[in-house]
Amino acid sequence: MGSQLKRPARAAATPEREGASRIPDEAREVLNALRQIVRSLRVSSRAAEQSVGLSGAQLFVLQCLARHSPCSVNELAGHTATDQSSVSVVVSRLVALGHVRRAPSKQDRRRVELTLSRSGRALLESAPEAAQERLIFALTQLKKAELASLAGLLGKVVEAADAAQQAPSLFFEEGPILVAKGRARHGRD
Repeated sequence: MGSQLKRPARAAATPEREGASRIPDEAREVLNALRQIVRSLRVSSRAAEQSVGLSGAQLFVLQCLARHSPCSVNELAGHTATDQSSVSVVVSRLVALGHVRRAPSKQDRRRVELTLSRSGRALLESAPEAAQERLIFALTQLKKAELASLAGLLGKVVEAADAAQQAPSLFFEEGPILVAKGRARHGRD
């Protein structure tokens, strides 16, 4: 049940659009900051792949689970600041690799708890720090008003860029295959 990708409509050449070819310095600074963040996340993900054979998202989930184990998928989604479906995909991959275990809770048999396996713990001993950890730390260092302002402004940018219909997932984790008008596409962050 993936969402469909929507291509932004090509804007007609209007006097307003033609004048937009000059990018304001402030917009350039924002773009450069976003590029630096994305690059840091990409480099971190590659380092995780090279050193421990996991994506950056998988490593981030393992590191969160190491601190908050045992926990449910919903609780883990809260710890990773993402949604349940994104975390569930990553957890399923980690379970298949043998790094995470799913088991019914001893207190409530309806609840499924996630824990690190022995191989998951061993893997973390040699793993680099996930860039998502540094990004979350940096965001928590902002004042509450600054963080609220940043969230509001980025929300406006997401809406204006017509990207709001896409569910946010973990950085650099392969998403489900999306089908748009008979063509298969891969969703990536």
